[in-house]
Amino acid sequence: MTEPTPLPVDAPVRVLVVDDHALLADALCLELLDAGFEARAVGGPTAAAILAAASEHVPQVVLLDLDLGEAVGSGRDLVAELAAGGAAVVVLTGSTDELAHAACLEAGAVGVISKAEPLAHLCVCVAAAAEGQPLTPVTRRAELLARLQTARADERRRTERFRTLTPREQAVLGGLMEGRSAAEIAAAAYVSLATVRSQIRSILTKLGVGSQLEAVSAAHRAGWCPEVEPVTGRRTG
Repeated sequence: MTEPTPLPVDAPVRVLVVDDHALLADALCLELLDAGFEARAVGGPTAAAILAAASEHVPQVVLLDLDLGEAVGSGRDLVAELAAGGAAVVVLTGSTDELAHAACLEAGAVGVISKAEPLAHLCVCVAAAAEGQPLTPVTRRAELLARLQTARADERRRTERFRTLTPREQAVLGGLMEGRSAAEIAAAAYVSLATVRSQIRSILTKLGVGSQLEAVSAAHRAGWCPEVEPVTGRRTG
């Protein structure tokens, strides 16, 4: 990445550091404070708590960890709302997954920075982001977003057959993927074994396979996950 040019800051730039690792967050805040920024750290414990802290602090820049642990999940899911509050969101990550980086840019992040970068470099990036400078060059951003769209199109092609499954069939296939037998699925869903067997036959026909094992294998190869809870059929999310 091209080194952004630091710009003079007349008033302290308010920065919110969002990271579930307290030691790293504190180190970032100390470096930012030494560089003349107004910095505050928050690490959760929930997405709502992070957004509430952003609403209270009203940061001009948010340094957002991509992986916020099990309690919060991916920082990507917070980018849009943090950006909507007026902050320039800079994603920090140790991951080299460029599709994840692209998803953050698509959601509104101004750049993705490696955690391996020196702290002094992050301060330069914060100053640039506060001045509205993009941290990811336009051509690189376009390249990443194009790759993301291609990957999504490939995923749609891989999972096209699975979109023909009814919610109940998705739930049954999800149960098979968890290693449950037809009898176990029937008992857990409070339906007859004959009903589940009929649903399995329909699944095999729609997927064009000859056995439950082939259906499960095809689902894993396609990276498919049911949109409902396995067995119960309740909607997820």
